[in-house]
Amino acid sequence: MLLETIKNPKDKDSIMKNLSMFSKSIVMALGMAAVGNATISVAQAATPNVRVSESVAAAQSKISLEQAIDVGNKTFKGDLVSVEFDQNGYSAGGKYDVKFIARNTDEYTLRIDADTGKVLSAKQEQLDKDDIAEYKAMKQAKVSLAQAMQKATQNVNGKVIKAGFDVDNGKSVYEIKVAKGNQIHKVIIDSMTGKVISSRLDTSDDD
Repeated sequence: MLLETIKNPKDKDSIMKNLSMFSKSIVMALGMAAVGNATISVAQAATPNVRVSESVAAAQSKISLEQAIDVGNKTFKGDLVSVEFDQNGYSAGGKYDVKFIARNTDEYTLRIDADTGKVLSAKQEQLDKDDIAEYKAMKQAKVSLAQAMQKATQNVNGKVIKAGFDVDNGKSVYEIKVAKGNQIHKVIIDSMTGKVISSRLDTSDDD
C-alpha cells in the first residue's frame, strides 16, 4: 500500500490530511450539485405550460377587433362581411380574420396579427351562389355590422371577438360574440331593426 511504503510519519500525516480535505471537498461539491438539481426541478415544476381561454387571450391582445377592422379597411377596399379573433392554440397570442367582398363575386380574407396589427396574409376566394345570395341580403340590411357590434356591447359589457352577417331561418341577422371575463356571450341582432333577438352564454367555447 502507498501509506505503508512511506517511512516518515510526518509524510503520512500530511497525506492523510490532504486526503481528508479532498474527501470533504467532494462531499460538499456533490451536496451543492444535489441542491442545484433540486432547485431546477422545483423551478420547472413551478412554471408549467399556461393554457388560457379564448376570451382571456382576446382580452390580452394589444389590437382590438375594431382596430383590426381599421387595418383591414386601410389595406383593402370592399364591403366588410365578418371579422373573427382566432386564438393561437391555448396560448395568449392570436390573430384576426377580416373578410371583405368586392365586385359582388370575390371574398378576400386578411389575417392580421392581434398584437402588432401587421397583415400576415391575404387570401382570395370566389363566392358560390349561396354566398352571393347571403351577400345581397346583407346589402339590404338597415343596420350596419359596426352598429350591430355596438348594440351587442351595450347588451353585454365586454369585448367583441367575432361579428358577422348570417341568414337564420330566412331572417337576416348579425351574430356577435362578446368576451366577458372567462365567458363568451352570443348575441343575435336583427339586421333590419337593430333589436337584440337573443343573448346567451356560448358554451361551445368553454375549455
